Amino acid sequence: MVLKCKLFVAATIAALGFSTSSIAQVYPEDILKYSKNYFESGAKAGADFQQLSAHPILADYSVGGNAGIYVKRRIRNFGIQLEVSASNAQYTTQYPVAFNYELSHTHYADSSTKGIFNALYLNVPLLLEVRPGEHFAFQFGAQYSYLLSFKDKNTAFAARYGTDQILNKSNIALVTGFELDIYKDFKMGARYAMGTSDMNAGKFKPLTDKWSANSAQVFFLYRFEKWGRR
Repeated sequence: MVLKCKLFVAATIAALGFSTSSIAQVYPEDILKYSKNYFESGAKAGADFQQLSAHPILADYSVGGNAGIYVKRRIRNFGIQLEVSASNAQYTTQYPVAFNYELSHTHYADSSTKGIFNALYLNVPLLLEVRPGEHFAFQFGAQYSYLLSFKDKNTAFAARYGTDQILNKSNIALVTGFELDIYKDFKMGARYAMGTSDMNAGKFKPLTDKWSANSAQVFFLYRFEKWGRR
């Protein structure tokens, strides 16, 4: 009887050891796959719709592109995501550049050429994440944008006014959006950023209206790596 008990204990210990070893071996691919406590990094790319609410720029949304990288920390149904991306836009003046913007909102013109500007932004959003489901996440937070480049595409504006640097460089925006897992490491998402900073650099005095830069994004993400522990 004692011998049978010893054999049973030994067999149990051996089985536990084998099970622990097996779990350790499959951990990276299997256990982490279902973990809710991990880091991940990846890339994103998509379409960007920029709106510059600035007289004398058209208030229409300009279609451009956006691309960048991100890193995320998830803890159960919550997370925090830091992203760095670049986006571009093209703005067109509402009236020909010969209109006298500096005097008042009533203009005269002697040319049919409109000013066209190309803008390139660097965006750094910091987002909090809430997951009501395993494959869907709401995101909200703040974004800092820096105007890397702003050029007069057809030189009409610079020739008339002597400068094309009509915007301030920095913008702070409030951001909201969502992300959706679609297949393995692929995701998609949408986001809206409402600018809070005054982008008017004061080149059109006495027009001191507050100018704001807003944007909407539709994008795809690809996860490069996922690491952490259960």
